[in-house]
Formats: sequence, C-alpha cells, structure tokens
Amino acid sequence: MHVAICDDNVADRKHLERLLSRESDKRAGTPNILYVDSYGEKMHFLANPLKYNLIFMDMSSEPGIVEFILEHLEEMGYHAPLVLYSDKIDYTAIPDLPDYVVHARKPYIPDPLPGFLALGDANVTGHVISISVHTGSILIHVPKYKIMYALEESSTCRLYLTDGTTIDVNEKIDELRQIFEPYEEFERVNSKGIANFKYVTAVTPVTLVMQDSKELKISLLRYREYKWLKQEIDEQQ
Repeated sequence: MHVAICDDNVADRKHLERLLSRESDKRAGTPNILYVDSYGEKMHFLANPLKYNLIFMDMSSEPGIVEFILEHLEEMGYHAPLVLYSDKIDYTAIPDLPDYVVHARKPYIPDPLPGFLALGDANVTGHVISISVHTGSILIHVPKYKIMYALEESSTCRLYLTDGTTIDVNEKIDELRQIFEPYEEFERVNSKGIANFKYVTAVTPVTLVMQDSKELKISLLRYREYKWLKQEIDEQQ
C-alpha cells in the first residue's frame, strides 16, 4: 500500500514516519507492506497524488493550503482515504469536505493507525482505477490493470490489453503519456510505445519483452534504468 504524509512540521512528519515504519514491520511477510513518502511542500506532493491509497495530512504553513490541495485532488479524481489531523487549524470547520476525508487530532499516536491503515487496505482491494480515453466519438473507461502497453501504429494509437484484445483510441502517444503519468508502472520507452512494467517479463539491453511476447525497442542507454524500474514494480506487487 502506498501512503503519503503531508505535514509541513518536520518533527511531526518524522514522528509519523517512525510510527508507520513500525506498522510496516508488523506486516513483514505479507503483501501489505507500506511504501511511505513524506512531503513538506504542496507542489511536490501534487505532482503525483493518485498513486496513494491513504494520505495523512496537516499543512498549516500558509492560509488555505489544505483547501488548495483538496481542490486539486478533486480535479484529479482522487478517491482514497485522506486523514486530516487538526492541530493549529481545526479542519472539521472546513465546509463541504469530500466523503473520503477522515478527521483526527494531533499528536500522532499509534492507537488509531491500524484503523486508518485498514481504510487504505480496503482502497487497495476494492477500487478499480480506470483510464479514460476516446474511441471515435465515445469516451470509454478502461481498467488500468488491464492495459499491458500502448503503441502508436501509423496514424492510430492502440491499447493492448491483458485479455488479448486491443482498443484503437483517438489520443496520440504524447497525450497517452500524460494520461498515464500519475501511475509509476507506466513508462514511455520509445517514441511510439508506452509499457506497463507490471507486464514486462524481461528487460534486455535493446528490448522489453512483454507478457504477450511482444518486444518493445529501448535505448541501450536506458537499460539499467528500466532494469531498476522493473525490480521496483515487482517488489511492490
């Protein structure tokens, strides 16, 4: 499970990191290990918030910062649990908060963490993220986990799915790269192709071999980068 800590108080942020590290240790030997990222600044967090299954937040260094973040999360289609820890600011007073917001009060203590993490676990198992693309005049939603790779072929971009089917989409490869950008398993590997590294079966110095045996050409200069990315993605599954 991917967890984000958004707290502009360094001491508090480090304390919650330690508490979550202990919770992760309790999960050793299970597939539910915690991958925790910490942020003390809003824009670094907002670069890729959709990867997270759970967010802990208390940002009070400037007026309206939490409202700013929540507005951007709504625009991006964020849906996972977000725990707002009130301290200097009482976040329960913010009107019309999204349904996924949960309230707590500082200090960070161990007792409520298992319950909050259970909400994140439910998000991991219960939510299917979809990619929205156009085919003809129709907007369709394709489950992210079904997409193995995308290729630009002649004037058409085509999504290759895990069930062996394909979908021709209106979006060009540059537009698809932007759509896939929030999801770390997707990487544009050449001028014509985007690969889902969950379905890469082998990385050679010049190609990626996909689950359906399709080979996508890569630059020798990026061979080590892709080897590391494949290893990282595999460790998270």
